[in-house]
Formats: sequence, structure tokens, C-alpha cells
Amino acid sequence: PGQLSGGQRQRAALGRAMVRKPAAFLMDEPLSNLDAALRVHMRSELADLHRSLRTTFIYVTHDQAEALTMSDRMAVIVDGTILQLGTPEDIYRAPVDQRVAEFVGSPRINIIPGQADDNGHVSAYGTPLQQRIAGRARRLSVGIRPEHLMLAPDGAHNEGWPFRVTHKENLGSDFFLHGYLNGSEHRVVARLTPDEVSRISVGSEITLRAAPGTPIAFGEQGRRVAFIGGTP
Repeated sequence: PGQLSGGQRQRAALGRAMVRKPAAFLMDEPLSNLDAALRVHMRSELADLHRSLRTTFIYVTHDQAEALTMSDRMAVIVDGTILQLGTPEDIYRAPVDQRVAEFVGSPRINIIPGQADDNGHVSAYGTPLQQRIAGRARRLSVGIRPEHLMLAPDGAHNEGWPFRVTHKENLGSDFFLHGYLNGSEHRVVARLTPDEVSRISVGSEITLRAAPGTPIAFGEQGRRVAFIGGTP
């Protein structure tokens, strides 16, 4: 046994559990000690086992990639409280709490100060979002995921935010642009394609805007606020 690699030991442990034909598999971060490439491979093996055995797997992890790629249902637990229970798609696209939105997604969601006026019209950092909430005027936090930030056309400053690029991160198929909005110290990350950033360098001043319908609003207590006509 001492000659087995980490991945082989994990497979042996799964085999010992499988021959007992349990009613459910309880797994507590089973891939945490493996290197990145082996974790990806084992995620696929575990998903295949789940489908073939047709047995319940309850899987505890701090790795959101494991949770999103392997789950039929996810429970996001903070300080012993289940904040949200649902499919990975629902939790990623419609988080009910700001803590859920910030935990699920890589890079993490951008949170921008916002507000609603007396008519419920929402703006973030002074830019209107063409979305409304019900109720009185109030302060909000507006969440925009990096992949939902787009380059605004030249001259469209009233539709987005001036953005100063401080770091350009090449991931091959995508680029992450890190920088600051409106000349402030509020740092955000945008995920764009290589073609979109080909003429953008560190120090560039560009304009970003949110893809229509993608911002998420959270109230002062961190709970999601529904837009009128949007997803509840």
C-alpha cells in the first residue's frame, strides 16, 4: 500500500466502499490532497461512478469547481446555515444571498455600490442599468460577473463605466482584465476574448458596460432584491 500514489489510494478507498453496496456514499473533501490534473480526472471518475451505481452521494467540499461540475443539487453552507439549496445552474445564475454570489464563481463576482431612486430605477456607480425594483429608494450592492462585462463602443460613456486597466491576465482562450472603475479604488475584473483585448494594454482607458439583464441587486442585509419583470 505504501507504494501506491495518491490517486491510486483514492481509487482503492472507493473500491472498499463500493463492495459494501451502501445506501449512500458520504465523502468529505476526498480530492483535497491530489494535484490539479488528477483532481480533474477524479472528478470525472466520481461522476461516472455516481451515474453507474445510481446511489446517493453526499459530498462535502470547499472547491466550487467540484460542486458545480459534479452535483445534481448543491447546498451552500456558511457558519452552519444553509443559505441556498438548488441546482448548480440556479445557484450560479440566481444567488439569493450576496455571500452565495461571492463564493460561487471564479473569478468572484464584482460587487459595485448602487442605489435605487424613488421610482425603483437602479444605477451603479452613477450609471443607469435599465432595470427597476419595487419599493422605496434605497442603497444596493450590484453584482456583475466578470463574463457579463462587455466593451462599450466609443462614445458610449453614459452606458457604462470608465475603466483603467492595471493588469492583463492571459488564460489562452480568455483574458482577465483587472482594473478600477471611474478613477476610484474600486477594483473589478472583466473576462473578455483574445480578439476583444488585442489592442488593450496595461494602462489603457476603456469603457465597460454590463450585458443586458445580467446585473444582480442585493439589499443592505445582503439578500437578493428582485428586479421588476426579472427572475424572482
